[in-house]
Amino acid sequence: MIARKSAGWLAVCLCATLAGCATSRSQIKLLSPVVAPSASAAGNGRVVVIKSVTDERVFEQAPSDPSTPSLGFGGSDGATAQVKSQAIGRKRNGFGKALGDVLLQQGQTVQDVVRENLTAALEQSGYKVESQADANVNPVVLDVRIKKFWSWFQPGFWAITLHSDIATELQVEGGGASFEVQAHAEDKRQAATEHAWMEITQQGLEKFRAEASKSVSGKF
Repeated sequence: MIARKSAGWLAVCLCATLAGCATSRSQIKLLSPVVAPSASAAGNGRVVVIKSVTDERVFEQAPSDPSTPSLGFGGSDGATAQVKSQAIGRKRNGFGKALGDVLLQQGQTVQDVVRENLTAALEQSGYKVESQADANVNPVVLDVRIKKFWSWFQPGFWAITLHSDIATELQVEGGGASFEVQAHAEDKRQAATEHAWMEITQQGLEKFRAEASKSVSGKF
């Protein structure tokens, strides 16, 4: 009887702890990519300038689909542009109810992360990425629009599934073609810890770099 009561209290305490974590606003740090140029693409001689990276994600106040960006703590309508630029996910309970937020740590934004990972993908494909001030007389100039960058939670009976969706549109300046780079990653977990949110987002970025590298290889 005592053992059952102890187990019950332990379960209650655990649930309370998890609920407290889920309702809070977490900040995570994403690692910078380290990607060596492939042997086949090394040194193609073209210079690329990423002129701009614009966050065009649309946040909703209370979306029914967890893959749609949203925020707690007053909702997206009351959130600052800075908070939105750091937001990458929304915590949920075991029934899928939206709770706290997952943000990038101070000093990181979604625009910065996309720029850094796209730079790595371009360099892996043999391009040299420079700032506009340092570029030669005829660089390839890209404007990047972020359409999706969101990690989200799908509840399940035995395990949860974390997803990461990333989608960008790249426009070549000067009348060049535009093209999309998209990536999706998913992973089953027992709990959506801060480390799990970081890992699923890193997995999404790894796939994004691979897709970007394929898309730009030999394109310019």
